[in-house]
Amino acid sequence: MDIMQIERMVLVQEEPRGPSQLIEIPVITNGLGQIQIPQLQNLQNDTDQKVIIKAMRCIPPTVLTNAPNSGNAVAPLTELQKISLVLYCEGWIKGQNIPILTLVDTFTEGSGIPYRNRSVQLSNWQNIDWNKSFLQYSNGTVTAGVPYTVLLEVEYVKLDKSGNVIIGPS
Repeated sequence: MDIMQIERMVLVQEEPRGPSQLIEIPVITNGLGQIQIPQLQNLQNDTDQKVIIKAMRCIPPTVLTNAPNSGNAVAPLTELQKISLVLYCEGWIKGQNIPILTLVDTFTEGSGIPYRNRSVQLSNWQNIDWNKSFLQYSNGTVTAGVPYTVLLEVEYVKLDKSGNVIIGPS
């Protein structure tokens, strides 16, 4: 390729990135089989807006070593292998026992962490009740010994009462 061809090259995102929020789910107590997802006001429907969840991903410790707010270590692979996600949506358990590692879409050479080439796209899930959603431990209980945090990134769209996309803070 010569210089003229390089200057004319245009890179286009396959799917433009929309708004997203990083969710920190602290795991601080041993002996629990389920960990509730914290209340997520920004990702809740209200009278003025509807929130539609487009995609979810799990952030492994090879991407972020510590949670931005709590400072806890990010859940290690040995713990992520035990966790499934349960999402209560539109009045029922719409996502039941989704293995959390299926939500990893970042490759880190030599890490041993499985990944997908794409983020997990959801079919416009709305009305997720985060208070009824939780992490489920396959071995029955949390046994990590030290506090850690599971990180999930959620991509979403907000619509106003008329169904128009809200761009920016609402």
